[in-house]
Amino acid sequence: MNKKKRHLMLLILATAAVGVLLWVLAGGQETDADEHDHDHSVSESDHDHGHSGVLLNYSADELKTVTFTNQNAKYTAYLDSKSGSVVFKELKDYSVNSNFMETIWYGAVQMIYQDIAATTDDENYNPKDYGLDKPSLTVKVTFKNGKSYTFKAGKSTPGYDEDVYYLTLSGDRNVYICTLDNAFFMGNSYYLSDDIFSDYDTSQDGSKKSKIKIGDITLTGSEFKGEFKMKVSTTADMSDPFYGYDYVVDSPIRWPVKASSASMLVYDLQYLMAEDVAVLKPTAKQLKSYGLASPYLTVSFKRGGKNCVMYCSKPGKEKMYVILKDHDIIYELNVNSLSILHQLTPENIYSINAISVSLEALSGVKITWGKQTSDISVIRKQNENAMTESDVIYSYSVTKNGDEKKYSSYTKLIKQLNGSAIMRWNVKNPGGKPYVTVTLSYFEDFKRKAETIKLYKYSDREYAVVRDGCPVNTVSETWVKQFLSDAESL
Repeated sequence: MNKKKRHLMLLILATAAVGVLLWVLAGGQETDADEHDHDHSVSESDHDHGHSGVLLNYSADELKTVTFTNQNAKYTAYLDSKSGSVVFKELKDYSVNSNFMETIWYGAVQMIYQDIAATTDDENYNPKDYGLDKPSLTVKVTFKNGKSYTFKAGKSTPGYDEDVYYLTLSGDRNVYICTLDNAFFMGNSYYLSDDIFSDYDTSQDGSKKSKIKIGDITLTGSEFKGEFKMKVSTTADMSDPFYGYDYVVDSPIRWPVKASSASMLVYDLQYLMAEDVAVLKPTAKQLKSYGLASPYLTVSFKRGGKNCVMYCSKPGKEKMYVILKDHDIIYELNVNSLSILHQLTPENIYSINAISVSLEALSGVKITWGKQTSDISVIRKQNENAMTESDVIYSYSVTKNGDEKKYSSYTKLIKQLNGSAIMRWNVKNPGGKPYVTVTLSYFEDFKRKAETIKLYKYSDREYAVVRDGCPVNTVSETWVKQFLSDAESL
């Protein structure tokens, strides 16, 4: 059960407990606790077995500190005068779950007991029988007036729920059976916030930013050769072959990022929350054991205008671990709640289309293969009837080798050109003569030079794509044949 769900249950239980407490205080049940003067540091009380009652009933307004020690940690809680929030001295520089801390603050001064198990002055009393020889919890409560008391919890009580323990109170000879909130027994992973980027998302006035914008992203690590730089695409130039993409890789090659991969990665980096805190202030040995001494993946990115670097371990079947640069908390992530962060590779990021051109920017396409040539020219004219004050609308017509053709057939050809799926990446220069040469021309207002795409036979079923002399990837023979068939039949 994660912290959030558990905290909801704790609130429900706390509400029920307060109801019982108020009922008891209102006289719903008469117990010897009614005679208690609530100064347990100097007085004792005598109760009959089988009775329940009020053990502690103080005002939290008079509290100064609550110090508790369990098997996981030792904390001293106090109320911050500026924020009014409960603070743990040991975690004051970290983002924390303040609601969980308030459970300690109020739970330490108001408590009911369900029964009395024994008295410490009984000749047969043995603290070991109740786990009180080595307490699982020690809590010291100090008030502003200097008074204090201490209670200790032993082992859980048989026959009760798991949160019921044997408990002794300073100045009191009884061994009580009490319900203690689970928060008293927790450590760093419980109290530290799962919000990994809390420091990045907090404004100077302490408020949280509602909308987090992710900027440029750089990936390095085992799956990437050198730096894999993803830049936010801001081009308004429709002649840019990568116009319309949110991100474009500009190193090691310039290539668009697949729309679905870009949105998934941005989502992960926007809303990433840890499943749990694994380690606070990890040692070099712990960094190594969690796979973070030599990170499997490093993600450097802009988050809300701030530079952020996150180091990631190699993903397992269920978990992976991350730590932020200049931070000292290792967080545990559940890979099942991630979109793509756990499976980042160039192949998963690059757009799968081997060729990308802009239909609206092309003034001509010349395709040559064997002894055949399809020389396609596009003529555009402003459509005065369709234009608005802010938009220029064009009408298009197409000719092939001088003969007029259907514009819809031309758009089908360009769609086929852009539908070239990548077979393999990082191909070498194939050499020899190209099997197909495609020359792209652009309308003058785009101020873009003509480009050449050449296809070379690469294997029995593949053709290498070389754009302006740079080999990129391969496409299937099936695609090439369909493209040439469309060019021929246009």
